[in-house]
Amino acid sequence: MSDRTGTYTVVEPCNDHGTTTLREHPRNSTVHVVEYGDSEVESALSDLDAGTVVRVELEREGRRGNAWRAEAARPVSADPA
Repeated sequence: MSDRTGTYTVVEPCNDHGTTTLREHPRNSTVHVVEYGDSEVESALSDLDAGTVVRVELEREGRRGNAWRAEAARPVSADPA
């Protein structure tokens, strides 16, 4: 099973089906989070708006194309330089 950890931007916030679409930095690849490791992770991602940058640990969800399970998630603070 393949996994990824990285920084992502929320492209599509969590919809009625529980899917959140993220864009990975710097590759600009898009992933669809369809499962969540626990309710805290689901809540963390469900509350984010489009454009929010988040650090996410992902694990591929079965053999489904571009479907992922979020095992951890935390917003990245935008501290002034």
